[in-house]
Amino acid sequence: MVTDRWLEIDWKANLPDKHAIARSRERLRFEQVSLEHPAIDAMLAELRRLFANGGALFASFRAVDDDEVAQWFASHNRLEEYGFFEHFLTSEAVRTALPELGAPHRLDKKSLGCEWLPGNSFALDGILAALLYAGGCYEKFHGSPVEAKRMAGDFVHAIIEDRYDEFLIHHTERAWAGFFDRYIPANNTFVIVDKRNAQITLLCLADED
Repeated sequence: MVTDRWLEIDWKANLPDKHAIARSRERLRFEQVSLEHPAIDAMLAELRRLFANGGALFASFRAVDDDEVAQWFASHNRLEEYGFFEHFLTSEAVRTALPELGAPHRLDKKSLGCEWLPGNSFALDGILAALLYAGGCYEKFHGSPVEAKRMAGDFVHAIIEDRYDEFLIHHTERAWAGFFDRYIPANNTFVIVDKRNAQITLLCLADED
């Protein structure tokens, strides 16, 4: 693991070429790490109640054997150009940690459609609060908008703390894995990247009509 290096831009380093990127991705692995907090447990329990016919999947991982090529793209906030998300979401670590996700062994950028979240880490709690308050296909949030905002805020704080400038958030609504329903627009995947610790937290939400 390259501690802190995903934060530091080497302004003298040139853009790695496609061969260097391919070699780097071949080396890059992930291992599951524990990320536990009462606010995380509360949020997941409510999401699973709301999305009763789908669910909420959550796990956190740390990059292993990352190199200067991965660091270049992470520090420049250009992980999508590296092919990071397709590589991460189809990794053995993700498939082992979340077998119910039904992640494919291969995935291309077009079918994933993972994009930088507007507002990034500063907006994540609001987006999750809106999902909470909207509820699922058959279950509704029982609290107020303020309570939804507070629950989502506590969840995000448990992951990000106060380090909003050290995180990248990417999001897709595509049904890229077996967990998702391809026929209704209730799919959400959030990939939360902690650049300081090279740690990636995955949240997947789905429901069925």
